[in-house]
Amino acid sequence: MKANKPENGATQPPRHPEEIFLRPLERKDAEALLQLRLASRSNYESFQPAREDAYYTLSSQKEEIEEGLFAAEQGTDYTFGIFRGPEEELAGRIRLSAVHRGVWQNANVGYFVGVPYQGLGCGTEAVKQAARFAFLEAGLHRLQAAVMPWNHASLRVMEKAGFRREGLAERYLRINGIWEDHVLFALTAEELERDEESHSSP
Repeated sequence: MKANKPENGATQPPRHPEEIFLRPLERKDAEALLQLRLASRSNYESFQPAREDAYYTLSSQKEEIEEGLFAAEQGTDYTFGIFRGPEEELAGRIRLSAVHRGVWQNANVGYFVGVPYQGLGCGTEAVKQAARFAFLEAGLHRLQAAVMPWNHASLRVMEKAGFRREGLAERYLRINGIWEDHVLFALTAEELERDEESHSSP
């Protein structure tokens, strides 16, 4: 998460050029989000539901951001931009969707990293930070993700972020007009806590 200003009023140190962080998408980010989607459209057509041309417009991106802000206020959905460096370059988007409370306390994780920023560790770092937000700030207990078996980059991202494989769901989601199989991943708050304790131990 993007850190808040310290209570003592001290200024934050300058960000490293390659630092990756999350913050909620705002209306001012709509143009950058649109350009990132347009630059990545052809690369992602095989990984996402079929979308009409109207989706790739500034008004549609503004509407999506506004819906995300409203859902976050309700605690039903959390959407963040994946930003990089001191200039806050928008590198992608990550979403915790279908938030369930009660006895489940679960959400789905979905993300995309724009083509110009792929291979820089943005996806892995974003998933890790989103998991910390989910468990430490949003009060969730479990996150799950679904990845197509041939999407090797996203499979690696989930594994490097500490998610475990739970199995294969056949014909799980309709992607670009085809019912695709998906590998299911999950992570619980206890697993994140153990992982962080192991990394902090001398």
